[in-house]
Amino acid sequence: MRNYIHQGLKVVLIILGLLTVIPAQAADEKVPPISPWLYKQLTKAEKLISSQAYPQARKKLEKIIPELKNKSYEQALALRSLASVYALENNYIRAAKLLEQCLATQTLPEQQQQQALLNLGQLYIASEQYQKAIKVLQPWVQKNPKSVDQQILVLLANAYTQLKQYRTALPYIEQAIKLSKKPRESWFQLNLALHYELGNYSAAARILKKLVANYPDKKAYWLQLATVYQQLSQFKQALIIQDLAYKKGYLQTETQILQLFNLYIYNKQPYQAANLLSKELDSQRVKKSSAHWELLANAWTNAREYKQAITALEKASALNKKGRLYLQLARIHVEQEHWHNAIKAINKALSKGELKNPGEAYILLGMSLYETKQLSAAKSAFQKARKYKKTRKSATQWLNYMENSNTQA
Repeated sequence: MRNYIHQGLKVVLIILGLLTVIPAQAADEKVPPISPWLYKQLTKAEKLISSQAYPQARKKLEKIIPELKNKSYEQALALRSLASVYALENNYIRAAKLLEQCLATQTLPEQQQQQALLNLGQLYIASEQYQKAIKVLQPWVQKNPKSVDQQILVLLANAYTQLKQYRTALPYIEQAIKLSKKPRESWFQLNLALHYELGNYSAAARILKKLVANYPDKKAYWLQLATVYQQLSQFKQALIIQDLAYKKGYLQTETQILQLFNLYIYNKQPYQAANLLSKELDSQRVKKSSAHWELLANAWTNAREYKQAITALEKASALNKKGRLYLQLARIHVEQEHWHNAIKAINKALSKGELKNPGEAYILLGMSLYETKQLSAAKSAFQKARKYKKTRKSATQWLNYMENSNTQA
């Protein structure tokens, strides 16, 4: 949140830096006179400030203040000028204390009083005294509704945000955006952050859509918008945004690419998912691991592209310590009636071992051997499958079928 506050400081420095010997007043407002001597001293101080000779200006003002009558209008002017010097030197705490002393004289005409109160509120923000800033700025906004500009509303929103009063901060930043013909990017960012804190993801999505439209080259907004859509379970919209971000070159990491892959799968677009992952495995932005080859195989399988699925699953199987993936490969070969290939895959699966259901492997092996006329070996495979509870019934049926076939022959 510090970025928003520092942008607000520019206003502080502009207001406090543009000093005049006698501040402007309303036409019907009477201003107490000041002595020619003080006029001359303040003019010299102003010239030093204009030339950025802040230490010299500070010393001059600190020298003349003790010579002025206590709680006088002249003292108030000098204190106000000194406060501006400290603000320009980034000593906001000291500047705020001097402005407090200025206001404590109670000698400023109403217009100057209101301007000084506004400056004080800004200095409190700058010095991270947020509760004090609110106590000054909120009454000021209520008293000067026609004079309130967007920046003051933003400062109030920041103060409440820093105090974690997010719901109170929200109307101020939204009013500032509404009143501005061209709101600043940082205002939208603060508005977005508040909605995040409050869990208002629908509102966050609306703001992010504006940010994406206004700043299309900033990839963070694209990624945030896709994430918000997922939080809202609007997975189709999330896919559209992620896909556009990918085409713009904003998805660079393995995690981001796999998120897009998963969105394709969730939205029942396995062919697009497989094409994406295949391309990124080739480019090595996605690691060529067993798990990733398995993801690709499953996507090709769902897309009914079995040739590509087999190729991917062979690579996944070779990299996996267990036999599970070779068994999965065997299932595809059996479905495609590629019996010899199925036999090879099943033997590799059994060789690697650690299968959750070894009986299934022996059933598939027996079927494949039977189809290739290797009847003795098929019978042996079914006998092994009969040893496992889950496949005992199926293995027995196959053995009975083979025995009846031989008897009839």
